[in-house]
Amino acid sequence: MSTTMIVMEPRATRRAGIALLAAGAAYAASPVHPPLPCPLRTLTGIPCPLCGMTRAVSAAMHGDMVASLRFNPFGLLLVIAAVVGVVLWPRRSKPIVLPLWTGAVLLAGMWLWNLTLNPTFH
Repeated sequence: MSTTMIVMEPRATRRAGIALLAAGAAYAASPVHPPLPCPLRTLTGIPCPLCGMTRAVSAAMHGDMVASLRFNPFGLLLVIAAVVGVVLWPRRSKPIVLPLWTGAVLLAGMWLWNLTLNPTFH
């Protein structure tokens, strides 16, 4: 495989989805939420691409899709992707291969959201 590709193997994708859903459910069920400060935002005041993801996943795990979308719409997409990875990927025998630039575009979209449209930062 080329180093310019993202390869998603069915078993690894399923394990990652299970881990994400388990961690999200555990965090959402926990009565204590330790602060998880973003280093970039703490130092510069500028939110990073991942700012709001913990709150977004937690809100999605509580079933509050509106709050999840408000914190970071990619959190809800991540939960949906995890569910798809757990439910659908085991039926696939071949890995899904994506160009590396798709990850960069996703991160850029997340950062653009946080810098311009995210109501929790403005």
